[in-house]
Amino acid sequence: MNENVFYMEANNLVVKLIGEEFPNFNQGLLIRLLNYFHKLVGYEEEGAKVRPDILFTDSISSIEKNIENCFKLTLFTDDNEMNFERRLKSLLCFCQKDWCVYVELKQDKITYGIIRSMNSIKEKSLKDLLEDKKEKIATMCHYVLVDVRSQSHILIKGANNNNLIVNFGLTEQANYNWEGVITRFVDASVSKVKTTQKKLNEIKTLYENIFRNAFQNVHGAICLVVDKDYKDQTGILSDGVWLNEPIELSKLFFQSKSFSESKLRAISELFVSMLNYDGITIVDNAGKILAYNVFVEISQKSYKTLIGGARKRAAATLINSKNKKFIGVYFQSQEGENSYEEVKHNGKENKEVKK
Repeated sequence: MNENVFYMEANNLVVKLIGEEFPNFNQGLLIRLLNYFHKLVGYEEEGAKVRPDILFTDSISSIEKNIENCFKLTLFTDDNEMNFERRLKSLLCFCQKDWCVYVELKQDKITYGIIRSMNSIKEKSLKDLLEDKKEKIATMCHYVLVDVRSQSHILIKGANNNNLIVNFGLTEQANYNWEGVITRFVDASVSKVKTTQKKLNEIKTLYENIFRNAFQNVHGAICLVVDKDYKDQTGILSDGVWLNEPIELSKLFFQSKSFSESKLRAISELFVSMLNYDGITIVDNAGKILAYNVFVEISQKSYKTLIGGARKRAAATLINSKNKKFIGVYFQSQEGENSYEEVKHNGKENKEVKK
């Protein structure tokens, strides 16, 4: 039997969403975007995976004016949509460094460039600010954000609360909640940080920015959250690199006089590198980075039916350890699946948020 199977439902829903959010969207460009969609989920530049963000709007200046510390760089202007694929090829590489590609659609021209918020790493990103200001921005212009979340999922959203996840997989396991996963992980990681509510919120934003960066760029990760009083008395986590002086991310900007943005960014990039390294990265719930490249002994018999590789089995080992000083485990696969699960204690069911 020979049969072509098409994702016509997804096609129709994308067209419907864009039509509702952006009525004057260039129809020729829409066709080219739909044809380009499948390339976005597996996009690579020089062998490195890129999960791009593309912002389509009819007024990039309105967005720029409403986003704090926003900077845009205009690079190409065309009379029609014929160069769409070529322009994206030139711009998507910048998404590795937190830039968002923008495409501005006017009646007589199409303009391409890149845009980002120049805020501190402890402040909100362009996408967060866009979400915060969307009601105001919606009164001034139309926009649709295409946000590649994994090797099989693209999130499309507009200012009027129309959201759509396009699933290129063949299963339905994906009412994914990326933001919820990261939020729960961050809450656990700073639950015993003692400071003012304002500074605690800044610390949470810092962690969220780091993990969104990790989510976009690492090849897979396990991060274990332990209690601040944890001591490895059983030796279960002895196979790894423990820092002689734990890195206290939260303290890097507690004192405004000694706060250094460049130092904070450098340490944050170091943390992402640790997450990207083989093994488990360990943090405590007082905002400290304790160890990386940590390995645990895995029972092959216990997890022989578990679908996934060594990283997933290691995460399951930690989650089911019943260690009272283990708080929770953040897991991210190479394909972009992520989850945060609380460690099971005394046989009680753990809570879970999956992507």
